[in-house]
Parts: sequence; structure tokens; C-alpha cells
Amino acid sequence: MPPVYLFEDSQVDRLYPLTCSRAPFELRAGAVTLLERLLKNLGTRIDGVLVRSSLAETLRQRLAANPQTAGISVNPPTSTSDGLILINARWLLLKSAGPWQIPEPDAAGLSQNSIVWMHLSPELAKWVDLSKIQDPKTLEHVLPEVRRASSDATLIQRPWDLLTHQSAAIAEDFAAAGGHANHATFVAGPGGAHLINPEKIHLAPGVKIWPGAVLDAQNGPILIGPDTEIRACAVITGPVAIGAHCVIRNHADIREETTFGPGCRVGGEIIGSIFQANSNKQHHGFVGQSILGEWVNLGAGTTTSNVKNTYGKVKIPINGLEEPTGRQFMGSIIGDHVKLGIGTYLSTGSVVGFASHVIVPKPPRFVPSFAWVTGSGIARANFEKLEAIAATVMARRGATFTPADHALWVQIASEYALAEKYNWQD
Repeated sequence: MPPVYLFEDSQVDRLYPLTCSRAPFELRAGAVTLLERLLKNLGTRIDGVLVRSSLAETLRQRLAANPQTAGISVNPPTSTSDGLILINARWLLLKSAGPWQIPEPDAAGLSQNSIVWMHLSPELAKWVDLSKIQDPKTLEHVLPEVRRASSDATLIQRPWDLLTHQSAAIAEDFAAAGGHANHATFVAGPGGAHLINPEKIHLAPGVKIWPGAVLDAQNGPILIGPDTEIRACAVITGPVAIGAHCVIRNHADIREETTFGPGCRVGGEIIGSIFQANSNKQHHGFVGQSILGEWVNLGAGTTTSNVKNTYGKVKIPINGLEEPTGRQFMGSIIGDHVKLGIGTYLSTGSVVGFASHVIVPKPPRFVPSFAWVTGSGIARANFEKLEAIAATVMARRGATFTPADHALWVQIASEYALAEKYNWQD
């Protein structure tokens, strides 16, 4: 059996700003990441991952901290003596697609003009320089030598593709968790909350539910992870997946096709959105069809418009271009460590780059990374101050801002200063 590696390809920047600080397989659709889903559904082991060198050390820390991924190497020394199997890091492999069969050597599967997988014999594997795997020419030059097949695999091309597959992913994760379960503690007794269609509700050990909460699974399952709290009078309408150690605040309205990764604290009205992990929206305000990274904080009253006045298809500004989403309902994409002040209103199809702080009610549709946005305009934020804020925020959740995090921040600041194509008025 040749070694199996996940690899980042040249399309990683199309997932900006979510992949500034993570590999595509760390993105979340449903209750788990693309990597965790591949581990369940691929039908073979994953020996290692091949990613940007700037990302390697922080990724090692994250994989090691997760029992499911602790044995996976990052940019390991590689040998081609047994051949290679390469798997695209953007592959969302749902179980409904059926099991993937390892093909005979010297074959490749292609979807959406990208390589989904490639199995190379030792002879052809010698042609591939895995240290340059992000360069499209690295694999393209061996394509004429292999059998090529069209694949119906789902590759995440743009951030909003994650939203498209939320319902299917949540349904799969509910089944994988064992379906219906009720290990919750009801603070006022079982009669104090209302579970509608309880056969489609999975409550993990340590879940606490306060009086007046409503969990409505008539239109899709509800999956709630360990040690999460559902506070008084919150309403959750499935399909919804909520990770471990989350808090759903009093009177929250959490609506269909929404996912919260572990450690999120949320309130207000949220629909059709993904919060990667450890992000806060604790107050009133509306978030619709939006994707938030990690360590994001939305101030009270923050609202993301998710539909144009014309009801037309939404475009999103990414790396200097207006990208069509093909979606009528599309909110905002918000990078890691972003902070939005009280009463922030984001226009339909907004993007806020990595670690930016917005302290103005109506920012422009595109805010670059490491920006400080006030009534005076957009200025470069003080880098050391942003790092200090991040370290403080992470410490509140028992996490540490490490030297590897600092090195990654420096790399992001230098790389995306050009990629974002923002005309700084310095």
C-alpha cells in the first residue's frame, strides 16, 4: 500500500480569507471538518498532509491536539519507492457519494478542472517534487502519462460552497453520531423544555438545557455536542449542528442549515451560517448565510445583510475581483481574529480580512487583513497590538498564542498585502 497524502493545490487562495491561517481540509461543513469526514469516509488511512511551509508548524499543533488527527504527519519526509496516492485537500467526501475505491496505479480522477486524486506507480512518482505540490505544473506534467477519469467528487471551490452542502452534511453527522440520543440535563426537569420530533435530536453527554428552550427537528436533525448549554427560551430549528462547549444564549433564534464549531457562544438570530470555532456573537443582531473563521467577535447589534434589494445574485469581492456566487442569499465572509464593534452593519456579500478590527457602523464591502476601520477611514492596524489582543482572547479559552502563531501572522501580513490588491493610502 503506497502512502496516502492530502495536498493543498494552487486553488487555496480562492478560499480567502478562511485559508489565510488554515488548510482547506480544516474547513467545516456540518459538524466536522473536511479532514475528519475524509478519515471517516475515504476507506483508507491518511499518512500525511502536504501544505504551505508557512502553515506547517501551527497545523502540527492543531492536528496533535485532536485525537482523531494526532497521528497525521505534516510535510513529512517522503519516499516514492512504493508509489504515491494524492488526495485533494478541498474534497468534501459525503458518505452518500459511496465508498472510494483505490484505483490501480497511474490513474487520476478530475473534477471541475482540478485533480481530486492521483495514484502513481513508483516509476511516475519519481517525477513529482512534493515540495512544490502547490504549483499546478507539479502534477499537470504527469497527467499525460496516466489514465484520466471524470469524477463527480465535490471540491470546495469557493467559501460559499460550504453552505450549499450544509443540510446533507448535518444529516450525515447526525447518523454517524448514532441518531437519536438524549443524555442532556434539563435544569427544570424534562418538562421545562420542548423537543419537537425528538427522534431527530441528538443530545450528547454534558448538554444542559434551560426552561423554555425549543428544539424543533421537524425539518431536519439537531445535533448538539458534549458540554454545550442551551439557555432559557432559545429556539433551535433543524437542521443544525452545534459543537462541544458552546453556549446558546437566552432567546437566541438558531435556524436551519447552521453549524457552530466547538467553543462558540451565540445569541440573536442566525440562519444558514457556519462558525468555524471559538467565535462569539453573544447579543442581538442578525447573521444570515455567512461564514466566520475562528476567534471572531461580533459586537452587540452586528447584522449581516444576506439578500440584495433587487433579489439578484450576490457577488463577493475577493482579491480585487467581484466573484459571482450564484446565490440569491449570501451574507459575509469573515476571517479569523476579526472584531466588529457594536452596531456594525455589513452589506450583502461583504468580506472582512484576517485580524481586522471594525469600529464604524457601515464599513465598505471589502476590508483587507490587519486593518483598523474607524470613521476616519481604513488604516493599517498596529501589528503588535493585534497580536496582544489575540493572545488575550485565546487565553480566556485556555488557548495559547504560540511562536508558531506569530510566524504565521507575519507570513499572512506579507503575503496578503499583495494578494488582496488593496490600495492602502499610506
